[in-house]
Amino acid sequence: MEHGKRFVEEYPEIGNLLDRIFLKRELDEWYKRKCTEEIQIPMEFSGVYAIKKIQIRNLVGPSSEIIIEMKDLQGKEGFLLEQKINILVSKLTPVYILDFSYKLRHNLIDGSYEIVGMAESLEVIQGANQIRRIMENKGYIELSYLYDFYDTVYEWRELPDIQPFNRRFTLGEALFTDVLEIV
Repeated sequence: MEHGKRFVEEYPEIGNLLDRIFLKRELDEWYKRKCTEEIQIPMEFSGVYAIKKIQIRNLVGPSSEIIIEMKDLQGKEGFLLEQKINILVSKLTPVYILDFSYKLRHNLIDGSYEIVGMAESLEVIQGANQIRRIMENKGYIELSYLYDFYDTVYEWRELPDIQPFNRRFTLGEALFTDVLEIV
């Protein structure tokens, strides 16, 4: 199997859609419409464990980001941990990526220490598990940030109508970034 083709081979309907968008350029008008659609936050997210606030970013484009702020954790000696679950949702096909971010503060220090990584606290782990169940029930597929997102889906020579901007054209760029620049 060619590097990067695993996901589109597992989900041929997504591979076919990508071919129609990027290789054949048959869906430019559809792509524009999809990029301007507003994603809806599933109502079930309001029941996510330890949630504080939900917001959407990047309203126009092939994806939007749902940011779920979890309740802060107070630690001993004046430490405060802010926690977020970030969900990058494609508007082109039902896929998403979960990412987690933290901000650590102390009352004696100006500023904060920002961390991006795995789900580390009980609140974030339980919240992420609930989100995964909700998204799966809605028909969404979770992409692995470490593997699927960076899979090469096309070589640049296959896409003469798109200006190369990276070493390779990845699944993450195809589903989440406006590489066509037609919106």
